Order: sequence, then C-alpha cells, then structure tokens
Amino acid sequence: MKIGGHFLTGRKGGLLLLLAGLVLGLVLMWISIKYEHINLGFKDVIGIILKKIELISRMRANLLTSVDSEKSAVMADTDEASRAFADQSRQAAEAVDRDRRELGLLVEKDHTERELELLREFDGCWAELRKIDQVLLELAVENTNIKAANLSFGKGSLAMKRFEEALTDLKRSEPLSRKDNQIAELVWNALTAGLKIHYLQAPHIAAANDDQMDKIEAEIRQQNDVIKSSLSKLKLLVPKDKQASLGEAEAAYDELARVTAEVVNLSRQNTNIKSFELSLGRKRKVTAQCDEVLKRLEQVVRSKTFTGTR
Repeated sequence: MKIGGHFLTGRKGGLLLLLAGLVLGLVLMWISIKYEHINLGFKDVIGIILKKIELISRMRANLLTSVDSEKSAVMADTDEASRAFADQSRQAAEAVDRDRRELGLLVEKDHTERELELLREFDGCWAELRKIDQVLLELAVENTNIKAANLSFGKGSLAMKRFEEALTDLKRSEPLSRKDNQIAELVWNALTAGLKIHYLQAPHIAAANDDQMDKIEAEIRQQNDVIKSSLSKLKLLVPKDKQASLGEAEAAYDELARVTAEVVNLSRQNTNIKSFELSLGRKRKVTAQCDEVLKRLEQVVRSKTFTGTR
C-alpha cells in the first residue's frame, strides 16, 4: 500500500504538470494568434503596456502643472509675471498634447474597447479645456483691473490731493461775509463730490457685471455735475487774488476726470475678474473631468489581461 500510495501521488503530479503545460501552451498560442498580424511578442505587449502607463502618468502630471501655472498667471500682479506663467501653462499643455499623440500610436497597436472609449472621452474633454485656456490666458495677461486699481491709487490720488488743496485755498478760515459763506459752501460741495468720485473708482473696479458698473457710473456723472456747477459759480464769487487757486482746482479736477474715465474704461474690460471666475468655475470642473478620465484609463491599462478581444 505504501508503494502503491507513492505511485498514485506521482501520477497525480504528472497530470497536474501536463495540464499546466497545456494551459501555458494555449495562452502562448492565443497571444501568437492575437498579435500575429502586427508581429508582437509577449515582451512587446508588456513593453507597450508599461509605456502607456508612463505616458498617462506624465499627461496627468503636466495637466496639473498647466493648471497651476494658469492660476499663477491669473493671480500675478504684473504683466511680466502673468505672461511668464501663461507661457509655462501653454508649454505644459503642449507636453500633454505630445504624449497624447504618442499614446494614440500605441493604442493603435494594442487596445481594448474600454481603452478606446476612455481615450475618446479624454480627447473631447481636453479639446474643451484647451478652448477655455485660449480665452482664459489671454484675459489673464491683460490685467485691466489691476491697472485700473494702480491708476486710481496712483494718479487718481495725486489729482484728488491737488484738487483738495486748491479748493481749500479758496475759502477763508473765518468767513466774514455772505459771499464768504457761499464760497465755503460751494467749495465743500465740490470737494465732497470729488472725494465721492475717487471713492467710487474702487467699487467700479471690483464690480463683476455691467449692471453694477452702470449704477456706479451714473453716480459718478451726478457728482461730476455737482463739481462743474460749483466751479462755475465760484468763478463769479472768488476774488481776483484767488483766481489762480481756482484755475488750479479746475486743472486738478480735469486730471481727476481723465483718470476716472481711464479707470472706468479699464475696469469695464474686467479681465482679471473674468479670468478669475473662469479659472474657478468652468475650468476647474473640466480639469477635474479630464484628470478623472486619465485616472480611469491608467487603471484599465494597469489591470489589462489577455482575456479581452481587440
């Protein structure tokens, strides 16, 4: 029995080895048939899979690099910095394009239907993302809101200061007559209106839509009418020795009005706010979609077996 037992065990082992050999032979034959028309061996298939994984991983990395650089372009406070970051974003996106083309060539050699499906989905998503970037990056480098703010706080503040000093010189510290009281009242009206106009520049720059800007501009026009009316009446009231100060007040306000008009024009373009909203809104959603598709594609490639069909 003991000898018989050894004989039975050996026979089972031989059968298992025979079955294993048959299975391996069938697998190798299947691979040979599957890739016969493209002359791919087992090592070629493994190499393609590994290269696909490398390309997809690199595409994901460059996609995120492009997005990070785009956000830096949107947030930059100078034209030079915005342009530099925008160029970096475009370069990373071009790297994604190059890897996508190479990935497509590999997919032509070896793919599953799921791979093709995900690759087409990525192509659609990526095309939309590139269109968004074309608009977004052009807006980001304009920096019109930042330019408007710098203009308001710079030349606008200086013009307002000149206007205030010239008006202050028109009134007596101690009014002695009714005319002096009229001058003081007109000076106060003009000065208050000028301060309001300068103040209104900031909310106009920050306004996100045309309706808000329309209301602010209407208020600016009202204050402008107050100043023009006050300066016109002051011409008839101020003494000759104060006419030079009145002339300085008029010149200062003309400068403030020019700055205000330029601030409004730049602010109306609203490129910083538009690019910021586009970056945090539509761009963010499409980016997440593209990255998710690449992630799923990578998982499909990594888990690929030889049980599928072409």
